Amino acid sequence: MERVMIEAGTHRLEAVLNLRDGAEAVVLCHPHPLYGGAMDTPLLLALERLYGEMGWGTVRFNFRGVGRSTGAYGGGDGEAEDVLAVCRYLAQRGCVQVHLAGYSFGAWVALKACAAGLDPAALVLVSPAVTFLDFRSLSLPDRPSLVIVGDQDTFAVVDQVRSWHERSRPRNAVCRLEVVPGCDHFYWGKEGEVTSRVRAFLESWRVAPHHWAASRGEQI
Repeated sequence: MERVMIEAGTHRLEAVLNLRDGAEAVVLCHPHPLYGGAMDTPLLLALERLYGEMGWGTVRFNFRGVGRSTGAYGGGDGEAEDVLAVCRYLAQRGCVQVHLAGYSFGAWVALKACAAGLDPAALVLVSPAVTFLDFRSLSLPDRPSLVIVGDQDTFAVVDQVRSWHERSRPRNAVCRLEVVPGCDHFYWGKEGEVTSRVRAFLESWRVAPHHWAASRGEQI
């Protein structure tokens, strides 16, 4: 584990890195900073462990104005710039393939970063808060993606998430939506319900890269 401060324009971002020998890593985006969201959210820690167990490097970080990160809340667009700054830092460290995982507000910001030009290898969105935040202009990138939501979530109501997912997914992309029974927005004590689904998604992505690439017409 390595603790660093990442330069992000006018401010600096507090981050925890667990990079591996390979050139592949996942950037983990935390929930809403105005409602207590931070990089040590239990679900983000569970995802960090999972990705590490599967051999990927990980980066979790505090958005501007959270913890030791300087600056102030950026309304989502500023936080998307933070994601891009973290990815530039990873490129400087030799990472050539970046994955994204976002939880709640972090899912919103991850999509904003994609809209700004970030092209992740794959994307995991947990409880994208479509009932609370404006997702109307945001679409899933043309990459393998997994969207997870609890059936008791009041910030990401299942029917609204499903409607957004169907509307925003690229026509030929492999985009999964999974509903976790008995879970609300916070997944207290049920982080394993999420990570088991993410593990299955990542394993299928890893063992069948030709299938994923073919869905985009790529040659590998």
